[in-house]
Amino acid sequence: MARLIRLAAAATAVAVAAATLAVFAAPASAQPGADPAVAHLRDELTTARMPAASYALVSGDGTVKTGAVGDGVTPQSPFLLGSLSKSFTSLAVLQLVDAGKVGLDTPITAYLPWFRTGGANEPITVRQLLTQTSGLPTEAGRVDIYEPETTLEQRVRAVADVVPVSRPGTVFHYCNKNYATLGLMIEQVSGQRYADYVKEHIFAPLGMTRSFTDLAEARRAGLVEGSSVLFGLNVPIETPEFRGALPDGYLISTAEDLSHYLTFQLTGTYRNARLLSPGSLRLMHSPAIPTGDDHAVQGIDHYGFGWGTGTVNGQPVVEHDGDLTRYHANIGYLPQSRVGLVVLTARNPMLLDNGAAYQNTLAMLAGAPAPEIGNGFLVTYGIVDGVAVLVVIAMALAARRQVRRARQLPDLLRDKGFRRTAGRPLVGNLLAAAVVYAAVFVGVGMASYGSWLPVDVAYQTLPDFTIVVLAGIAFLVLRGVAWFGRASLVNARGVSESQPGK
Repeated sequence: MARLIRLAAAATAVAVAAATLAVFAAPASAQPGADPAVAHLRDELTTARMPAASYALVSGDGTVKTGAVGDGVTPQSPFLLGSLSKSFTSLAVLQLVDAGKVGLDTPITAYLPWFRTGGANEPITVRQLLTQTSGLPTEAGRVDIYEPETTLEQRVRAVADVVPVSRPGTVFHYCNKNYATLGLMIEQVSGQRYADYVKEHIFAPLGMTRSFTDLAEARRAGLVEGSSVLFGLNVPIETPEFRGALPDGYLISTAEDLSHYLTFQLTGTYRNARLLSPGSLRLMHSPAIPTGDDHAVQGIDHYGFGWGTGTVNGQPVVEHDGDLTRYHANIGYLPQSRVGLVVLTARNPMLLDNGAAYQNTLAMLAGAPAPEIGNGFLVTYGIVDGVAVLVVIAMALAARRQVRRARQLPDLLRDKGFRRTAGRPLVGNLLAAAVVYAAVFVGVGMASYGSWLPVDVAYQTLPDFTIVVLAGIAFLVLRGVAWFGRASLVNARGVSESQPGK
């Protein structure tokens, strides 16, 4: 056993040392003749062990460069977009504004008469939903993200139980329910399902022929399945259909199709298709509200209509990111340099900066020097695996100690009695297991989502961490029960042997 422990400890040390050395490794060299920014992007995605990614670099003169990383992945491979979907919803709303069917400063109840919140029900306008200033808290948009059977209308009607945390129009709080509400409004005003409206009025005019509102259809077209990271291994896991979240997170597209979309955002047209008036397009990209302490969208300091604004290397930027459990996406453009970038990835571990490749490449497009490429993936999961090994070692040592101590049970029972010898350790182990469960699945859940964190949700977001925690909880329970059971048998045998005639 001691030799096994020494070997495990040595393996852990080697893994952590290798991961640490990787941080200081020189970045991969740029491909000869390739655009430096594109070469850097590919190097960073590859070094991060990204299982699948695609990208598009768009210039205002119409030049487009696309590429992909991963076996069988191409710029035409569909990915889920996450919150990039919100800009499509914003575009749809502004089309209805241009058509005179929606007013930006009209209360949402003019289109959804039953809409209400759990607060004082001050009027919430279309503009306030677009700018994320409705007062709805971020947590209200997270409560159903793992309930894909929920319909769009059910999600919006659930707002009736949500108490706003600020007056409408005053403070930015990023909340998915704002855009879910706008999606339902689009259906009511247009008379079309949200999916049909987007396909007819956005996908079709922009030639986005491999963009989808249906996961089954996207899978037939080669959807890239997102991966979870399990102890450093990329493990593809199928994502469930969630039609009720299309307006705020579940549209599907490709890097090539999004190059059409980004060309329109950058220039106002795509192959003579003008989807918005110049004034509405400008309004969509204009900073409407400072984001303040809310950092839900990376790299911005103001929010417009489904887009954020900020600066990159001193240049203005208009951008948005998107996060799902196993997908991360970024899209943005530099108005001054007239260049834009899309990066889609099929992995989104919570322990990594999943937008780093996009952000670093965009900074290069804004004139910044190429940053050194470290190996955060190897470092992070070297530590995760090392901790997991140490937990296993600790459990093995504790089990070994208990086996040895079990030989003393007859003496312990005689000297301390059954309650102290068997009952207290059982209660102590069960209590320790309950404390660990509460700290992780209740404490972390309340801090992050405002409610307890279901084990299956924890596994989806941090599978390796969840496995280690559950293993520790199971070990504590089994340790206490095994000790109690063994003590009960020894105690019963001792009582039986002490009876007359035995």
